[in-house]
Amino acid sequence: MSLQVALLMIKVQSFIQEKNSFIPVEVELALWPGLPSIHFVGLPDQHLKESAVRIKSAIKSCGFHFPVAQQILVNLRPSYLKKTSRGLELAVAAAYLWETGQLKSPVLSSEFFIYGELSLAGEVIEPEDLGHNFHTGRLTVLTGTSLKPTTSVHFRRQVVRSLKDLEAPSEIQAASPSAELQRPWHLMESLFSTEQARLLEILAVGEHSALIAGPAGSGKSHLVQSLSAFLKAPSSEEFMELRKIHSAFGEDLRWRPVIKPHHSTPMMAMIGGGSVPFAGEISRAHGGILILDELLEFSSQVQEALREPFEEGRMRVFRSGKLKEYPAQAQILATTNLCPCGSWTPLQSDVKNCGLSAARCRSYAHRLSGPFVDRFEILIFTKGIGRLEKNGKVLYEKIKEVQNFVAGRQNVVNSRLPLESFQRGLKSRSLLQVHLETEHSQRRKAAILRVARTLADLDFNSEIRSEHLDEAILFCQTNFNRLKRWS
Repeated sequence: MSLQVALLMIKVQSFIQEKNSFIPVEVELALWPGLPSIHFVGLPDQHLKESAVRIKSAIKSCGFHFPVAQQILVNLRPSYLKKTSRGLELAVAAAYLWETGQLKSPVLSSEFFIYGELSLAGEVIEPEDLGHNFHTGRLTVLTGTSLKPTTSVHFRRQVVRSLKDLEAPSEIQAASPSAELQRPWHLMESLFSTEQARLLEILAVGEHSALIAGPAGSGKSHLVQSLSAFLKAPSSEEFMELRKIHSAFGEDLRWRPVIKPHHSTPMMAMIGGGSVPFAGEISRAHGGILILDELLEFSSQVQEALREPFEEGRMRVFRSGKLKEYPAQAQILATTNLCPCGSWTPLQSDVKNCGLSAARCRSYAHRLSGPFVDRFEILIFTKGIGRLEKNGKVLYEKIKEVQNFVAGRQNVVNSRLPLESFQRGLKSRSLLQVHLETEHSQRRKAAILRVARTLADLDFNSEIRSEHLDEAILFCQTNFNRLKRWS
């Protein structure tokens, strides 16, 4: 008896997700005589096996014909990788409808990938993972519309709402250029005091985390919101990755993100998670700034939950035995009053300005999580706005010059330099010992040296000198000690 061959066969390309990256998968579909059903081979998991019901329902709900005396065999390659449903459902349905002639088939090129989930009614849903860590090169992706579509030099999304709209164009067009960076120049139109200008220089060049405490009306919020205009522009590759992340939030990003969550934001929304994992505000701020305005009003649970992503630059969520990891490398800036009336700080000269008892003020300050505060590299106490005499655009020109100076020496910002890198660049080992001999915390040592490196850069100096360490110790150690003794 001769071997019976398949009646119809087609190949399309889709993806599976493996460790935060997308891996191309070839979906090979063939029709064989038999009972009408869909069979998967190539290490499908249980979710993918169950998707056969959704695919069949979607095809029939949209008025298309499902085979009566044929079975659909779907082979997924490479065969050694475990595969789940996610976006493979749309690829299988498209392959069947195109090959059976129920819809006009496109010219399938190596740059045409199909990725989307299906509802029982035939609606196409864009999988949430498409917005994160998309490392597949230049692609054309056919997806649904649960998220806002975006375009970039590496991929573009052609949107379909249901299987009825699945008829693809006969020719794949080149992807459109990515959106241009738009620096928020309007934030430079302000004037800044000498103290504010100095802090902006340090934060913009070194990208250090900072806690700014002081009375209401002393310019704290305005300063941190202005910082984004002075940050170094991201590279085209970095900007593209940031846009992919924000496409998952339905946002059209044009500059480094500045995220300012309200103090009532719950812990889950801040860090991400859930039974179906999603990214939180800390990941939304990746590559930019996370502003925690009025830090004392944030719950202790939020402060504690931010400790891990603050230090590691990523957020990890475990669900059903699987690890989901989101990027969270953000410059965290916090502002706060330290007493209910907003006037008192640990500086001795400020005591007389507060109308409340010392016990009441200290009780209010106890809302700060000590371990969380210790993650900040810089702590500044403000007294007032001061005389506004520093022009923002003039300040930007200096900052840009220093940023170029740093880029010529290293490819990482100072806030991420490891302690070992400071064995070089100090004028002498004895200088380090003199300034840090009483300091035992590795976190404080790292903060002092990183900020001192930034202060040296602002002087266009390749070596860290004693004056740089003195100023860094004030920001990174002395003020922290004042806060501990006071609260």
